[in-house]
Amino acid sequence: MTIITQPITEKKLSKQQEPLVKNEVPVAGRDAEEGRPVVVTMHPHVRRVSSTTTLCVFITALLVLTTGIIGGIYLYRQLAHYRLRHFRGWCTVPYIPDKQDEHKYEALKNYQSIQADDATYNNFEQKVDIDIESEQYESIEVPDFSQGRRGRFIHDFSVNKTGIIDLDGHQCFVMPLNRSLVLPPHSLFDLVVKMRAGYYDVDTEIVRETMQVMTPPIKDFKTVGYYIARECSKMPTYRLERVTSSVFKRSITDKILFREFAGKKISEIEIINLEDAHEGVV
Repeated sequence: MTIITQPITEKKLSKQQEPLVKNEVPVAGRDAEEGRPVVVTMHPHVRRVSSTTTLCVFITALLVLTTGIIGGIYLYRQLAHYRLRHFRGWCTVPYIPDKQDEHKYEALKNYQSIQADDATYNNFEQKVDIDIESEQYESIEVPDFSQGRRGRFIHDFSVNKTGIIDLDGHQCFVMPLNRSLVLPPHSLFDLVVKMRAGYYDVDTEIVRETMQVMTPPIKDFKTVGYYIARECSKMPTYRLERVTSSVFKRSITDKILFREFAGKKISEIEIINLEDAHEGVV
């Protein structure tokens, strides 16, 4: 089938090239009555926040802030309370082997001069652990003692016992608490604070005691108190008795020496006949 189309004439083509809508310059509208320009302002749509949502956000922020403040105060009080009821720290103790030399002893009041002459003066460091709240015990450890063994003293004021832990020999010794040389926990704490602040005018006279080991080893740790038993129950533990006679049998290799400063003079404990105790012979 053949379709015959009518050719497009130039007249029709010119009509099609003319725009259907004429471009017109917009004229500012005028108020029909007053003849003034009409200004139309377009604003983006903004969702209005309700007062309930604002109140909820405010209350939530207030709760978070209050919780943070209360939590901070609680933690601060807990830490402060712990520090008040328990103290751990280090202190340096001046040490002069021969206290009879008064010139050396007077020099203890000047800590700088003590440090300046290491050949004449010595110091030893000790770590203290003090129960301030209940005042039942205090622990004094001398980890580095060139003339003796490393040891830790546990003074249990509830049972009037002193335990000596031999850190090198892994054994314990128990003796009566000597209150003439050992300050109560709170008094020792006050002294340590003064020493750490630079107050070194303390009595560092050396008091030497010789103790002998009693056999057999302790089996019932109920008699030595909770704090000593907690540290010594898994180690051989012996009672100590003061040697009153100036003549006693001992060997040089059988000598054990411990030292501490518990507030009243420096205490040096010499333990003898340990080898005999290990063999079961007094």
